[in-house]
Amino acid sequence: MADLVDGRGAPCPSIPGPPREIPVTGEQLDALRGSTDARLDAALDAADRVHRRGDWAGRPDAERADLLDAAATAVDRRAHDITRAEAFGSGVPVAQTGLLGVILGGAFRLAAARLRASVLRADAVRPDGRRVTVRREPLGPALCVVPYNAPAPMAAHKAASALAAGCPVLVKAPELNPYGTQVLVETAAAALAEAGAPPAVLQLLHGDGATGARLVADDRVRAVSFTGGTPAGREVAAACGHALKPAQLELGGNNALVVMADADTDTAARIAVDLLTTLNGQWCRALGRLVVPAGRTGELLEAIGASLSALRTGDPLDPTTGYGPLAHSRHRGAALAATRTLTGLGATAHSSTPLPERGNWLAPTLITGAPEERARAEIFGPVATVHPYEHLDEAVHLANATGYGLEAYVTGTDEAAALAVAARIRAGEVKVNGSSVLSLHQDTPRPAWGASGLVDEGTDETLLHFTGTRVTGVENGFALHLEAPAEGDTP
Repeated sequence: MADLVDGRGAPCPSIPGPPREIPVTGEQLDALRGSTDARLDAALDAADRVHRRGDWAGRPDAERADLLDAAATAVDRRAHDITRAEAFGSGVPVAQTGLLGVILGGAFRLAAARLRASVLRADAVRPDGRRVTVRREPLGPALCVVPYNAPAPMAAHKAASALAAGCPVLVKAPELNPYGTQVLVETAAAALAEAGAPPAVLQLLHGDGATGARLVADDRVRAVSFTGGTPAGREVAAACGHALKPAQLELGGNNALVVMADADTDTAARIAVDLLTTLNGQWCRALGRLVVPAGRTGELLEAIGASLSALRTGDPLDPTTGYGPLAHSRHRGAALAATRTLTGLGATAHSSTPLPERGNWLAPTLITGAPEERARAEIFGPVATVHPYEHLDEAVHLANATGYGLEAYVTGTDEAAALAVAARIRAGEVKVNGSSVLSLHQDTPRPAWGASGLVDEGTDETLLHFTGTRVTGVENGFALHLEAPAEGDTP
C-alpha cells in the first residue's frame, strides 16, 4: 500500500496489528500498513496550504464542477477494478460491490450538478430592496474516514461532497480493506491534477485507529466525516467537540424488521434474508432484530431457513456467488462471541447455510429466546435476534428499545397500516416492504438517531457539512421600524 501526499505516492511501512487476510481462505496476506508521522504532517501541511491560498476554494463553482466531472469520468473507467478490489478485501460478492459501483463516479457527478444548481448560494431581499447574500464557504481541510465493509463508495460520496464545498480532502483508508479506496483516490486525484487542480486537493493516508485519531485531533483539519462503529464515533465526537469543529458521524445500528400480522410470509422471509446477507451482514443497516407476531414465529423461521439453505457460497470474485465470508477472522470471532453469549443465556441459534471449510465464513444466524434487554448491542455481522410480540405497541417498543436509530423496516400487506407503524419508529429511515442497500430517494437525507450518529448525510447534507455560512449585504443606514407594543404587551 502507498499513500498519496501532495501528488506523490510513497510505500507505507508495516505497523503493529492483526495482519490483513484473504477472506475467502482466511490466509494471512500482508502486515498492516500505515503512513509515517512525517507523511501525515506533510499531507496536513499541504492541505492547509491549498486552503489558505485559495487554490481550490477560490475557483468559481462552475470550474470546480467541471473538474469533478473529469474525476467522475476517470473513476467510471476504473469502476470494474475498484469493485473487484472491494470484493477481494471485504469478502462481499462482486455482484453486490458491482451494484454499488454506480456510486463511485456518480458521487462526483452528483456533487458537480449540485454546484451548478447553486447549492452554495442563496439571496434574500430586505424591505428596503437591498439584496443580502447567503454564501456557504469551505471550512478548510476535510478528513473523510471510511470503514472496511464498502469503503470506496463511501469515500467517493464524502470526498466528492467536500471537494464541491471547496475543501482540500484527506481520505483515511480502512486498514483491513484499503484496496478499492486506493484505486479510487489515486484515479480521482490524477484526473483532478491533469485538469488543473492543485496536487494536494485530494490525498490518501493509511493507518489504524491511532492514525485516524491523530488526524481528527489535528487543528489543521477543520471538518470530519466519519463512518464506523459507535465506540470509535464517540471518540471522534469528543475530539471534535473539544476543538469546536463539525463532525458528521454515521455509526452502528441494531435495526428492526417489524413483521405485521397480515404480512405475506414469502415477502417477509425475502426481506429478512436480504437484510441478513447484504454485504455478508457487514453493514450498519443490516437486520439486528426480527420483530414477529407471536403466532407466526415458526412459519417465518422455516421460510427464512429455506432461503438461507439455498444460498450459493463461494469466491467473492465469482459473479454467481450470492454470499461470501467476513472480511477478517477477528470480525468473525467477535460475531461468534456475541452469539455464544446469548446462547449461554438460554437462547437458541438457527442457521442453515452450508459453508466452505476454509475461510472467514459465518452462516447467517437467527437467535430465538434471547432476553430482550441483553440483545440491544449491535452484532456487526449476519446475526439477528428474534422477538415475538402480541400487539403493535409492543412491536414498536421492541423496535425502539436498542438506543440506536439508523434504519428500520416494516413489512405488511396493508401499506397504510405499515406506514403508520413506520411513523412510530425512532430511526433515520424506515422502509416499508423493502430491503435495498440504497436510500429511498437520492435527494432525501440519510439521518441517524441516538447511538447511530450525528448530523444527517445526503446529497446536499454532506456537501453543506463541510461549509460555514457567510451573510453579506449593504445596510446603508437602513433601520427596520417596529411598531411600539401596545400597553400591557411584552416587547
